[in-house]
Amino acid sequence: MSELHPLADRYLDALYELPDELRVRRGLEDELAAHMTGGHHACIRGFWRIGKTTLMKGVLQRACERTGGAAFTLDLRDPDRDDGLPQSPEAVLNRVAAKVNDFLGRVGAKELKADPKQPLAVLGELAAPLFVGFDELIALHGLGADKARAVIDALLNAPKNVKVCVVCHRHRDLDALFESDVVARPGVATVMVPPVTDDELVTLVQTPAQSLGVTFSNEALGALAEATGNRPWEVFTLCALAASRLRPDFKGEVAPDAIDALLDLDVLSESEEGRAVVETYLRVLVTAMNAEERTVMEMLSAGKEGEATEDALARLEAAGWVVTSEEGSAVNGDLMEGLARAVAEGVIKVSLQ
Repeated sequence: MSELHPLADRYLDALYELPDELRVRRGLEDELAAHMTGGHHACIRGFWRIGKTTLMKGVLQRACERTGGAAFTLDLRDPDRDDGLPQSPEAVLNRVAAKVNDFLGRVGAKELKADPKQPLAVLGELAAPLFVGFDELIALHGLGADKARAVIDALLNAPKNVKVCVVCHRHRDLDALFESDVVARPGVATVMVPPVTDDELVTLVQTPAQSLGVTFSNEALGALAEATGNRPWEVFTLCALAASRLRPDFKGEVAPDAIDALLDLDVLSESEEGRAVVETYLRVLVTAMNAEERTVMEMLSAGKEGEATEDALARLEAAGWVVTSEEGSAVNGDLMEGLARAVAEGVIKVSLQ
């Protein structure tokens, strides 16, 4: 295997663990941290790969810095199952209780033990402000609405000194439950994670590149923005693929054709990272978006006729999948537009099951 430019590894590493210097959403972190230290729970919403988990960790860190408190997190996916789906409310709450007990041990309160029926209640015995993050609430969809609701109640009925931040992934089967039992719950502050700004995109791309003597031209940055719709995971993926095509000793400016060459499904499918983008976008279209939102995407990408509700259009705009200007609305990002068009025209066959 030929040697790759070291910049490719920098971007690939950022896909899985964002370094502090690339945490560009500090303003959003501060906003939610202020809500939590002001007495609110927090809810982070968004589609796949928009940075929800990274944001949650940043929010908890900021909340601790503001108060001198402590925090811990738990991914609600079952680590012993390939599909990650917990099999019962008791299984979820037992894992939460075990995590609470581990935390109590780390802070020197081993005499206290969590009750699996209300695992956060024991934290009320501690004097300090505490912040707890629960990732991947989407895993609860395997339980059914009533049992998932019972788990959510147990997680959000916390003592006054404990504030909870939950990550509620957009999903057609769980959105109604999340809206009614989390977003509309009194005392919960909610944010829909948007794409990064143009300035943030420049930071994400140029910080790793320039440390190795590489610079993306303004035109290349523009090509990245148009291709990805300023979604950071896709930005890092395309940057990694572009860097992997550079000579290992390359230093200088990356031109826009390095990005344009990747905007082909056949080219993307040549790499594991490129295939992951395609698969993720198809999952977004098929399982995350509801029927009305898919209709909007079909209409905008392929010019199909249909009824587009204002609510669906507004939700897609808030999530950054659609942008509206004086000329009208359009899918945000050439990659998603191409895939949405391929699905709408039957070039790519997908199942809604």
